Amino acid sequence: MENNKPIAPPKFAEWLVKLFCRKDYAEEVLGDVHEVYCWRIEEKGKTVANLRYFLDAFSAIRLLKIENKTTVKLNFLAMISLKVTLRTFMCNKSQTVTNLFGLACGFMVFLAIFQYVSFEKNYDAFIPDNENLFRVNSTLKRDSLLVFETAEAVPAIGRNAYELLPQVADYFKLFNSGSENNCVISLDEQGRNSFNESGIMHATAHAPSLLGLRMIEGDAEFVLDEPFEVIISKSLQLKYFQGASAVGKTITFDDDDENHEVLTVSGVFEDFPGDSHLAFDMLVSFKTLYTRETKRGETAKYRYDEDWEGAHDFLTYLKLSPGTPHEPIATVLEENMNAPITYPGYAYQLNLKPVKAIHTSAAVREEVKTVADVQKLNTLLILGVFVLVLAWVNFINLTTATALGRAKETGMRKVLGGTRKQLIWQFLFESVLTGFIAFAVGILFFSLSFNYFNEFLPVTEKWYLFNEFHTTLLILGIVFVCGLVAGIYPAFVLSGFKPVTVLKGVFKNSGNGLLVRKVLVVLQAGISIFLITGLLAIVKQVDYMLNNDLGMEPEQVLVIAKPGNLNKITDEDRDHKSLFKSLLSSKSFVKDYAVTDALPGSVLRKGKDINLTEVEDNEVKSRAIFVEYDYFKLLDIPFVAGRDFRNTVVDEKSVVLNESAVKALGFSDPQEVVDQRLYEGDEWVNIIGVISDYHHTSLKNQVVPMIIGTRSWGLDYHLIKIDGGSIEKSLAEVEEAFNTVFPGNPFDYYFLDEHFEQNYAEEQQFGRSFGFFALIAILIASIGLYSLSSFITISRSKEIGIRKVLGARSSSIVNHLNKDFLILILLAAFVATPLSLWAVEGWLDSFPYRIGLGLMFFVVPGLVILMVSLTSVSFKTVVASRVNPINLLQRE
Repeated sequence: MENNKPIAPPKFAEWLVKLFCRKDYAEEVLGDVHEVYCWRIEEKGKTVANLRYFLDAFSAIRLLKIENKTTVKLNFLAMISLKVTLRTFMCNKSQTVTNLFGLACGFMVFLAIFQYVSFEKNYDAFIPDNENLFRVNSTLKRDSLLVFETAEAVPAIGRNAYELLPQVADYFKLFNSGSENNCVISLDEQGRNSFNESGIMHATAHAPSLLGLRMIEGDAEFVLDEPFEVIISKSLQLKYFQGASAVGKTITFDDDDENHEVLTVSGVFEDFPGDSHLAFDMLVSFKTLYTRETKRGETAKYRYDEDWEGAHDFLTYLKLSPGTPHEPIATVLEENMNAPITYPGYAYQLNLKPVKAIHTSAAVREEVKTVADVQKLNTLLILGVFVLVLAWVNFINLTTATALGRAKETGMRKVLGGTRKQLIWQFLFESVLTGFIAFAVGILFFSLSFNYFNEFLPVTEKWYLFNEFHTTLLILGIVFVCGLVAGIYPAFVLSGFKPVTVLKGVFKNSGNGLLVRKVLVVLQAGISIFLITGLLAIVKQVDYMLNNDLGMEPEQVLVIAKPGNLNKITDEDRDHKSLFKSLLSSKSFVKDYAVTDALPGSVLRKGKDINLTEVEDNEVKSRAIFVEYDYFKLLDIPFVAGRDFRNTVVDEKSVVLNESAVKALGFSDPQEVVDQRLYEGDEWVNIIGVISDYHHTSLKNQVVPMIIGTRSWGLDYHLIKIDGGSIEKSLAEVEEAFNTVFPGNPFDYYFLDEHFEQNYAEEQQFGRSFGFFALIAILIASIGLYSLSSFITISRSKEIGIRKVLGARSSSIVNHLNKDFLILILLAAFVATPLSLWAVEGWLDSFPYRIGLGLMFFVVPGLVILMVSLTSVSFKTVVASRVNPINLLQRE
């Protein structure tokens, strides 16, 4: 029934038409425009229709309305001001183009940054009733010390909250299958047409409706009611079934826990929006988990739905009744959760996190997507404001720089009876109008550059920023206020000319005017120095992280994740790793082969408390990984003491430590710890070797104590060291061996060094965006400095002429005029350099391994701005000094 609602055009445009038009004419205009508006809604969409409605309404305005004398005066004044403004634009084409270009660039940058920041800070806004939807975060503490904090909860939390607390109106749970396991989807049970998929979750029945999934096929209320039901995204429908109806068709699910399930598609949904803390392409009914076998003799329903002491592996969401405080609910659930705990000192804390706040909150374990870095968002927003301020400062400078050219115009208007108020109105009108025209051009620049911006400031749609009316109103308000504020100083300067003196050709700068312009120069130069310093720091730090020694060699290492479909492997070939290794060992291009459960470049998920005794007080917290032999050899990680693993049988109870773990245990010499017995939580093991510290994750994280064991099961990543040659030929042979050992699995691979670089993708993205916008800002500042040099040469043309007549050379005149700019730039550097270094130091402190701030950061930014400034002034001064001095003196 939604289509029967009346289509309402923008009220503001209607109000303007009624304000400026006769009543009978306004009704006729609005009728025609509204008819066209309804057609455009259907054909072009609401955004285009609204924009064209404004244009059509404005084009129909008549600046006469007889009923009200005040309105007549205002309309007449607006009409005169518009004509004078357009004439000024035509007479000063160069200044107009420069003004519009600078302001448009400023608005383009501001819009791009503001849109991205708004996008990042408004995640999950599309979810219905999102203000009442909360995720249960779990924190485990021991004697008030943090053990872990995770986005997931134990199985029983959701159901218990819903059944026990009337304030909980509904709930749903998600089991992130694609994160927990390697999953393969096949279009038949023979494993043909198979795909590795990571965006798979098991979801309770109410998840689709509570998340607001837009169903293309199926009803969100019932699509996940029964076991072995699945709903897929529109993208997967196109991928699997070429866009044909998917309901009723079957797909096969396999994972590396050897689950094998035939699922029936019960629905298709529009791709889940990117501005959410969740990401999935497929939801499997939660009741499917109840059909699985469990390893502890309990029922599957108890394992996945009722266990208070089970694993934290469920994303649990509670929908509260409107106005319900969430803290008391968390307290009740905490009591139930802590009741079965028998370990002294251990206790859980629960936090109900509003879904809209998840993306901008501190990261915790098991987040589905990387959370936003609020500090970087605020930095980008400050950068956008800086660029916009620079653009408006340029406008002020350019306007006042042409003050001499408009002095006689102002004097003549005063002689003909113009008041200062009228002149101030005129110049403010010009400023605001210029701002809105520049804003329109900025929108055009932004639209044309959107694909480029979207590479480092990704947003789902081009006009995301203008989807909300209040946001659009806010932006238009910023444009209006900026135009008004920027026009105040030029308006008072230009309207203050005395008609008698200016008509005689005499104009003098006031002391206040000179002071304001000097402040603007210092402001421009200071902001530019700040941006250049930040850009240098980002570039140097990212380069440092990308090229610094990791303590190992990840180059030429091929990574293949553990296949998800192991059900096609025959019983006699269950030792698939050995078979795969034997096939690869015969290849000349394979240098080494190893398997691990923790891929270098990824987060270390497992933790172990290690000690030389069984006393808990002396425990050392470490991160644990398991490998097969040849792991250290493949990655070229050197041993500083002891030996490597021989094999998984001989060294089953043996471990290798890194240097950080040895130091944490209290040893200064790694050799001393070799052959010592180590207690690792629940058993004794023997230390056989010590490796040097290497960066297992990235240089963004401190090296932590590590304990490495060996085993042949539960290892998810195959690492293959390739020795040069043709990569394409080597990959083809590896794929052939893979298909032989792992039938029914797609061959997917990547290289370890590329995986490592992904750890720095956020910093690289931030660096590209900051660099591009900083360069735009510096360009705008350069235009401003050039305009000021024009102002100086015009205002001091008489002085230049006199110096020429007295025999001064062009070089001496240039040096004399550059001296003023030199003082201002040095002052800007004196103020901005400490502030920029302080800001950069704060940013670098977030990295455990970072660059130092050398002399370059003190000298280069100020030197760049100084060179730009002196070049601009010198160029204009040289041009002026070559003019016949008689002409210069006559100009005055």
